[in-house]
Amino acid sequence: MSLIKQAGTYLGFATSHGVNKNNNGYAQLDLQCEATHYYDEEVGEYIEIADDVNELRAYLVLYGKAGTPLRNCKQAKKVFGWDGFSFQTLAEMEINNIRFLFRVKENEWEGNINYKVDWIDVETASPTNQISSLDTKDLQDLDAKFGLAKVGKKTDKKKPAGKPTVPSTPKKTTKKTTKKKDLELAGPPAPVESAPMTATEAIAAEEKTGSTTRDAAWQYITDEIPEAALSINDRAIAWTKAIKTVHGGPDDDTLTEEEWFKVQQLIVKETIPF
Repeated sequence: MSLIKQAGTYLGFATSHGVNKNNNGYAQLDLQCEATHYYDEEVGEYIEIADDVNELRAYLVLYGKAGTPLRNCKQAKKVFGWDGFSFQTLAEMEINNIRFLFRVKENEWEGNINYKVDWIDVETASPTNQISSLDTKDLQDLDAKFGLAKVGKKTDKKKPAGKPTVPSTPKKTTKKTTKKKDLELAGPPAPVESAPMTATEAIAAEEKTGSTTRDAAWQYITDEIPEAALSINDRAIAWTKAIKTVHGGPDDDTLTEEEWFKVQQLIVKETIPF
């Protein structure tokens, strides 16, 4: 076998793999990739590799600064079925029978051209690197999630203010003494109904506590509240208002996990009050 020296998309297997650290100390998945097919863009299909030029090692950094998962981490979960909870589990998984797609790109280093695995994906993924976009519904959902929908879109149009109305002088009334007999006929006074609790007060009364993330909170309200009860645009409005109620301001990436939990509970409570 010899090294792949042509950029493009390949199908193949990882004959061996391991989890290591890169030069900056970040977790990295190493794959010994062996290609069985090469995607020929001229004919639009995969062609079986007949010669021995089919080997290349992949170095896929999984996490970056502050423990932030990178795109490679998502792809490793997608391709190999890793749950993302343990590097030891990933290192010990049997993955050599999983065929997957990998893209090879040119890489220039100190004036020399070499080749590297730039991306991995499931074998059924598109072999071309064309730009795609989400459909309309998914784009609307994305707008709502990140607060791009206009919160004031459905506000009522206020009529122009006219001259202020001068309150009239209240008429004098004659004080009437209620007799004991009248009270007996009227019966006991009706109980005074207290104002219903707001969703925030209800949550506080139930002493619900917990923690979650921004993405998990958004997914929770998406799962709990059907679109028929809360449209995508209304969900965005409720999302922004809940953040303001809980956090006292806009979403500036400083909400704690406890605050995200309160946001999700507040939206569900106000939409489904039972």
